[in-house]
Amino acid sequence: MKPGIRFMLFKYLEFKGKTVDGKMYTIKNPLVMLRKKGTIELTNGDKFTFNKDNKESVLRVIFFALNNGIEFGNGKYQWKFDPENEIIETHQGIRFKMQTIGLLDETFLYQIHFSGLDLRGKTVITAGAYIGDTPLFYSYYGAKVYAFEPDPNSFEKAKENILLNPTLKDNIILKNYAIGKDGEIEFPIEEDSGGSSIYKVNVRNKINVKSISITTILKEFNISEPYLLDLDIKGSEFTVVEDASISNFQRVRIEYSPYLLNQTDKTLEFLIQKLKYYGFTKFRVFKHNNLRFDLTYHGTLEAEK
Repeated sequence: MKPGIRFMLFKYLEFKGKTVDGKMYTIKNPLVMLRKKGTIELTNGDKFTFNKDNKESVLRVIFFALNNGIEFGNGKYQWKFDPENEIIETHQGIRFKMQTIGLLDETFLYQIHFSGLDLRGKTVITAGAYIGDTPLFYSYYGAKVYAFEPDPNSFEKAKENILLNPTLKDNIILKNYAIGKDGEIEFPIEEDSGGSSIYKVNVRNKINVKSISITTILKEFNISEPYLLDLDIKGSEFTVVEDASISNFQRVRIEYSPYLLNQTDKTLEFLIQKLKYYGFTKFRVFKHNNLRFDLTYHGTLEAEK
């Protein structure tokens, strides 16, 4: 059996026993997934037509919906799906291309980046902007956002998604940069850059991208009172945290990944001690998804003065 078929059947079986409000919520006609084109029907009546060109994206949308219990509709707190234009819209009204559904659950359902209901007048720097979800999230709450994404494919997707949201885009400045030290780095190019890291050694395709420090960002963009620094940069947080300009921020959020460095001195506690040195006094450590890992291995660190 081909790997793709195995994956689809596995996903079907994974959701076969899951219920929402006591009702079965799964794929009603799973065998259609084996075809190049067709219409997948869910047990709640939702239908998704696919062809050989968009099949993978349609399946991502379906599995995303099943995994999170989302039933697309026009209700106040429901997500919307426009199959004709291939657009997903969150319950906040933020729009994304279907092909970039990515980690929208973490950002818009579980809101792991939440930093206050009113961010007007506040400046956020977010690194690892991915498909534009994080900068759009902060802009939705009123922040001025400087967003950085080194992967060229994700950068283009982020640009496209930001343009889909005209009421939010003017608050966002997006740059195709890595965050770390000033200069240039080799960055790995993967099919899905959500887990890309300069510390991955087994990636063949790499590209040279501009790298910029926090100190330079504050200077070049004339940011005098930054509010939040949000880092999702897969190991490079241990480089960024050496930049004393972090002391200018009121809040810092770091998705930390010490396992990528595999260095005994680069740990969660190392990050906490650095932030304490910069004047941060309040800390929170938490898991941001349901993957199986210990908090010493991977997680999110939030600090506040």
